[in-house]
Amino acid sequence: MSAPPSMIIETFFTIDMPYRERMEIRRTVFSGGDGPRVAVVAGLHGDELEGLYVCHRLAAWLDELQRTAPHALRGSVELYPAVNTLGLDTLTRGLPVFDTDLNRAFPGSSGGPLPERLAAALMTALSGAALVVDIHASNIYLREIPQVRINQDFDDILVPIARRMNLDLIWLHGAATVLETTVAHSLNSSGSPCLVVEMGVGMRITPEYCDQLVAGILTVWKDRGVLAPDVALPETTHTALIADDSNVHYLNAQTSGMFVSSTSHWTDVRKGELLGTIVSPFCGDVLSEVRSPVDGILFTLREYPLVYEGSLMARVMARTGGAR
Repeated sequence: MSAPPSMIIETFFTIDMPYRERMEIRRTVFSGGDGPRVAVVAGLHGDELEGLYVCHRLAAWLDELQRTAPHALRGSVELYPAVNTLGLDTLTRGLPVFDTDLNRAFPGSSGGPLPERLAAALMTALSGAALVVDIHASNIYLREIPQVRINQDFDDILVPIARRMNLDLIWLHGAATVLETTVAHSLNSSGSPCLVVEMGVGMRITPEYCDQLVAGILTVWKDRGVLAPDVALPETTHTALIADDSNVHYLNAQTSGMFVSSTSHWTDVRKGELLGTIVSPFCGDVLSEVRSPVDGILFTLREYPLVYEGSLMARVMARTGGAR
């Protein structure tokens, strides 16, 4: 019988700062048996906090597992909750000073500037993992339903896993729309499966979304032999629809003003149904009406009300075409 699992917090990247300080990026490692190694990555963008809370919930669940069923963890789990620590400290999306989106610096270089060095260190740390889940939130402007986003180049491998993640949507993107410099693309190209999850809104946490994802992650870990077959898990209650480039419709503002929603997120809508209005803050005029172009499901909705002409206000997935 394998040894009971243990937990350690360790530094996987460190670099000297300009004035007598060192930046250290840490991960939490739960080691059980010699089964598969899996990882959860969060905080690549400093204004996205949903993944940090998911790491907290997973750590709490694994702590409890160690106390109640110490041999039920048959593999190892690595949690990377705060990769872009400087961005998280300053609530900025990118890496401060360098003005760089860290998730556009992969696979990185050990001899490059800080963003590339950190990216290279993370790639080395994640290399060979049986599964990586890279968690993102939306920005402060939009609210997203819990979803997995997958490059169609890797859909044969990733879609069956994504279906078990207890999320509401699987969005398949054409290869041309997916940047090759993301951690997910770099890992998938190197043979380490990586799922990108996006949910909620920037600078906030949505506990119900996070708990929904936690249940899905634990289910997938059990499927892959990281957890014992008889371990009790939270119930999974969500079945994902599948969207692709053929059935997702973008609703952009026709004029600048203030967007006022008249419907709820993640609801069925009919073609022509009023989703909201753009109004003038200077007078009583309604400047524009926002209506659904198709029968479908509203899965993205504007959270921040001020809009410029062309601002994204909503996405609707048509019930026909690519919906499955």
